[in-house]
Parts: sequence; structure tokens; C-alpha cells
Amino acid sequence: MKITIAIFCCLLAGTALSQSNNAQNKKTLDSLDKIVIAEIITPAEAAAKDNGQDPNWADLTKKITDKYSAVQADRVVTKAQIYLYYGRNWPLFSTAIVHYTEKFEDKDDLKLMNTNAKFILQRSNSAEELRIASGWIKHAVDKEPANTAYQETYNAIQEKLKTL
Repeated sequence: MKITIAIFCCLLAGTALSQSNNAQNKKTLDSLDKIVIAEIITPAEAAAKDNGQDPNWADLTKKITDKYSAVQADRVVTKAQIYLYYGRNWPLFSTAIVHYTEKFEDKDDLKLMNTNAKFILQRSNSAEELRIASGWIKHAVDKEPANTAYQETYNAIQEKLKTL
């Protein structure tokens, strides 16, 4: 019995440490994102805007990958696309938010999953993107079945999928 309790305590401590490390890793990545955005993304966006174009995302991705990492490049370039395309190009915005949510968001942040699913519901006509968003919000509904906002989002996505 003592061994079982000891193992359980170690598992709990490991879980707490893992969650703490995940929070710290996210904080570190977010801090680095800000640096990369200021150093590389913002100047490239300004130059592209002056030419009436979008930034060359492939060149930016390579530049960031070479200086930092492929993961950092993916995170930052996708974030930049989300902000750039919001209100300007809904299909590209939707593609970027789906990619970012799938790869980098905490799926247990149920409020965020609802927000992102609603963006896709409102702004995307892609059955694939809606199916993916449906998975996010289904997870939220499963975790909090009494939350009517999550259920409404889930139901609305299901209805929209029927029309596509």
C-alpha cells in the first residue's frame, strides 16, 4: 500500500511539474514570438504593404527557421497571417486559425476552443475546416456538457456542415 501511495504521489508531482513546464514553455515561446515579430515579421509586412502585396511567407518562414527553428517559424508566420488576414481575407484567416489552433493551442482551454470554433463557423465555408472546428468544440462540450454556449456552437457547426 505504501508503494502504491508513493507511486501515486510521484505521478501527481510529475503531472504538476509537466503542467508547470508546459506553462513555462508557452511563456517562453510567446516571448520569443514577440521578438521574432518585431525583428522580422513587422518590417516584412510594412515593406510588402508599401508594395501593395502580402509578405512572402515562404521567405519569412525560411529566414525565421534559419535563425530560430522551424517550430518558431511556423508559430510566428501563422500568427502573422491570422492578424493580417482578419477582416481582409476570411478564407486565408480561417486557414491560418485552423492551422494555429491544431498545432499550438491548448485544447483544454475550452473558452478559446469555443472562440476559435465560432470564428470558423462564421467565416469559413470549408467543410474540412468546419469538421476540424467541430472536433474542438465537441471536446469542450464533452468536458463541460452543461455549458450552453459550447453546445450552441457545436450545434451550429453541425447545421452548417449539413448545408455544404
